[in-house]
Amino acid sequence: MHLSDSDRETLLQTLNAKKPEILQARMANALLLLADGLSVEDVAGLLYLDEASVAGWKTMFSKRKPKAA
Repeated sequence: MHLSDSDRETLLQTLNAKKPEILQARMANALLLLADGLSVEDVAGLLYLDEASVAGWKTMFSKRKPKAA
């Protein structure tokens, strides 16, 4: 598949929007991939995120108190 530079920029801007619902969905996606065994580096690359964000989400999630069943 080929994207024009303009289309690529538009899509990346959408991904990088700071809307809470977009951030929450991206974090959820990253955490699920980490739980499936992918590395922080791989998840960051696949989802067009920086490694620091993925690592931070991983740390934050691992420190939370598990919900009682």
